[in-house]
Amino acid sequence: MKYSFKVIIALFVVLYAIITLLFFNFYRELAMKDARQEGIFILDTMNAIRDYISTVQRPLIEELKEKKMLVEDFFDPRLLSASYITREIYNIQLAKDTINYDYKLVATDPLNPEHKGNEFENEVLETLKEGKAKEFSKIIQENNKSYFFVGLPIRNSQESCLQCHTTTNAPKGMMEQYHHIPTFESKVGDVIAMLSLKIPVYSILTYHIKEFVVGGSVMFIVFVIFILFIYKIYRNEQRLQEKTTMLMMSQNRLASMGEMIGNISHQWRQPLAQVGSILINLELHSDKDKLTKEKLTQKIKEANEQLSFMSSTIDDFKNFFAPSTSKKEFSAQEVIYRAQKLLSASLEKYAIQVCTDIQNNFIRYGHSNEIVQVLINIMNNAKEAFLTHEIKERKIEITAFLQNGVPVITLQNNAGCIDETVIDKIFDPYFTTKESSSGLGLYMSKMIIEKNSATIRVENSNDGVIFTIIF
Repeated sequence: MKYSFKVIIALFVVLYAIITLLFFNFYRELAMKDARQEGIFILDTMNAIRDYISTVQRPLIEELKEKKMLVEDFFDPRLLSASYITREIYNIQLAKDTINYDYKLVATDPLNPEHKGNEFENEVLETLKEGKAKEFSKIIQENNKSYFFVGLPIRNSQESCLQCHTTTNAPKGMMEQYHHIPTFESKVGDVIAMLSLKIPVYSILTYHIKEFVVGGSVMFIVFVIFILFIYKIYRNEQRLQEKTTMLMMSQNRLASMGEMIGNISHQWRQPLAQVGSILINLELHSDKDKLTKEKLTQKIKEANEQLSFMSSTIDDFKNFFAPSTSKKEFSAQEVIYRAQKLLSASLEKYAIQVCTDIQNNFIRYGHSNEIVQVLINIMNNAKEAFLTHEIKERKIEITAFLQNGVPVITLQNNAGCIDETVIDKIFDPYFTTKESSSGLGLYMSKMIIEKNSATIRVENSNDGVIFTIIF
């Protein structure tokens, strides 16, 4: 695949984290919305109780007073005070441990000091009085804790409220209890106070934790299944890529073997001619009865030298084509010398001069045969370019050095520049500008170099190209 599976997994983990965060925020907003609706419902119920007291209970008390069933100055907050009654209902629920919110009535100049609001609550009350909002909800911070605050206005719904909240009309029992009765300056229908709830955000989220866990678990399972699906695709593509790479390596190796067989024939041609010349020389001396023991020994020695050279050549090629199973240390000079030796006959045949400059004979750890193969591929590529462009003075310069402490091998030739429109494609599989080439040599070179934790690049010079291998 173009990107490694680890990168894909990392991207999916990041994506999962982002979606999980969005999912949590969605449920958080949903929980806040539900809490707001629930808070407004509770406060609406409290307002309904207050309306019942104003429209039913107080008129009934007044009727009982008129019938002399109650004294005229009768006052008991348990029957007449809507604020007292609603607060007591809240206390009963609180005692039963069935609620998780704080209930409060807030007024500007309340009879009961408990109904006096703080700075924030007074600001909300003023907002409701001015008609800027019909209701109010917001997440607030208090004592280093988060609360969801909901507020609803209390309106002056009945004239009976005005009668009690004046010093002249207030019942005697009410005066004795509160001593000071502030006069309402509002009209019927005006906002005179606010009912509020404070619900801990943690409590709201805990209430919805089941939905979040179930939704998060389902999403996690979907992600796992999706990643397994991607992994299966990745493995199938990896196997296909491995098979393709093996096929390409096999094709490249067959092409290399064909070239190497040609190199062997070039390497053996002169030694075989020498051995043939020795045999002819021995035959002539024998025919003339001039073959002495010393002469025979000398010629046998010469023939053995040529045969040893041929055997050494076979060993060099056999070692090159032997599969490399283990890594080992090798020097820059070693791989450069081996590549040059294996191509010596071909280089000599086509009059290609190879100059080596080992400025730093650095040591690397890996498969030396593979690096030799890369050097051979690059030199063979230069040989083809020399023949294509009919260059007479043919030269390849190989340099090994350290660049800022990093080992580098460069191969520079004067075989002509590569067209800038295709120079970025020369490492692509099956790309070639020559009919006789498989187009795999440089591609496999790049694959081998990257396999050995190195990089390779190419660039044009004045009269040729420079291949740079950075270890």
